[in-house]
Amino acid sequence: MRPAPVKIIRHHAPSSFKEDLYHSLLQLSWPKTLLLIIFTYLCVNLFFALLYWLSPGCLINWDNSFKGAFYFSVQTLGTIGYGSTSPLTDYANILVTIEAILGVMIIALITGVFFAKFATPFARIFFTDSLVINLYEGVPTLMFRTINLRDNSLIDAKVSFLVLKEMRSQEGTVMRRFLDLNLVRSYVPLFTMSLTFMHPIDEKSPLYGLSPQEIQQASFEFFVTIIGIDGTFGQTIHASKIYKTSQILWDRPFEDIVEVGEDGTRHIYFNKFQKFKS
Repeated sequence: MRPAPVKIIRHHAPSSFKEDLYHSLLQLSWPKTLLLIIFTYLCVNLFFALLYWLSPGCLINWDNSFKGAFYFSVQTLGTIGYGSTSPLTDYANILVTIEAILGVMIIALITGVFFAKFATPFARIFFTDSLVINLYEGVPTLMFRTINLRDNSLIDAKVSFLVLKEMRSQEGTVMRRFLDLNLVRSYVPLFTMSLTFMHPIDEKSPLYGLSPQEIQQASFEFFVTIIGIDGTFGQTIHASKIYKTSQILWDRPFEDIVEVGEDGTRHIYFNKFQKFKS
C-alpha cells in the first residue's frame, strides 16, 4: 500500500491535468485510470459512429443503424478488421484513415501509462499511527517505528525528521518554519525489518522545555521521510508520514515485534506493530 498523500486543497490554481496529462494519469489510482480509459474509448467510438451514421450507405454490408456504425468504429479503432463491413465511399475511407491513426496514438498512450504504472517502484514502508515520548537513557525521547513490508532490502536509507512550527519575527510576521529533529540514527545501510527512530528532547531539540500540555496544545506537525534504493529495482524510492500533536502518546513503549529463534532466525510479528507494552 502506498503512503496516504497529504490532503491539500488548492484554491484558484490553474488546472494541471491538461497541461501535465501524462503525470496526472500516473497519479490516478488504478480504478480511476481504468474508468478513464473505458470512458475515453467509448467516447471516441461514439464520435466516429456518429460521423459514419450521418452518411448512410458509406459502408458495405451495413444496415445504416447507429449500432452497426459503432461496432464498425470499434473494429477500425482496434485494427481488428473482420471484413464483414468495410468502407465504400471516399468519405468513409477518410474517416477510417483518421480513426486508424488516432487508434494507434491512443493505444500507444495507454500502453505507456500501463507500463509506467507497473514499472514505477514504490516503497512498502509502514509507520506507526502514533508518536510516543518515553524516557531513554534518562532523557525524554520522541519515537516512531517503521517496518519494511517487502522481503527485499532498502539500501542506504536516509531518514529525515522535522517539525513544522509557527514562529514570529521581531517585526511581528508569523512564518511556518521547518526545524530539524536530530535522530539518534538517521542512516540505515540495510533496512530489512523494523526500526524505531528516536529524537532526544535535550537542549538542542526545538521541543526542549515544553511541557506535555504545551506540546499537545501547539499546532506542530511532524514530517518523516525515508529515502533509499530498492534492492530489487535498483532505483530510488521514498516513503513519508505526517504526524500531528494529537497523535503523540506519553509513556507508551512499543511492544517488541522481533524475536530471535535458537537457530538465529528472526521472526517478525506484524500484528504487534501498532501495539504497546502493557
